[in-house]
Amino acid sequence: MSRTYRRRGERHEYRWVLRDSLFDPESRCFTRYLIDRHSPEGRRAIARFHSDAEVTMRSGVPHWFCRIFKRRQRNADARELLRWLADPDRDPLMQSRHRHSAKWAWW
Repeated sequence: MSRTYRRRGERHEYRWVLRDSLFDPESRCFTRYLIDRHSPEGRRAIARFHSDAEVTMRSGVPHWFCRIFKRRQRNADARELLRWLADPDRDPLMQSRHRHSAKWAWW
C-alpha cells in the first residue's frame, strides 16, 4: 500500500513542526516562536515533515537498533539459561518482552 494512500484524508497539526527556538544571550534562555507556514523556511519544515527523512513518534524504529536490541535480549536470555543449567536450584529470570519493546526503548 502506498504511503499517499495511507495518508489520504489525514489532517496534520503543523504547530509543533513550525515551532523553533532562539537563544537570547541577555536572559540566558531559549525563546520559542512559530515560523510562518507560507515563508520559505516554513514550507521547508513542512516538506521535511512529509518526507521520509523526518522522524516522528509514528515512524518505525531503525533496523540497526532493532537488531542490537534483539541481540542483547537474546544474549541475556542465553546467559540466564546457561546459569540455570550450571545450577538447577537457581531460578532463571528470562526477559519476556513484547515485540514492540525496541520502539519503546528507542523513544
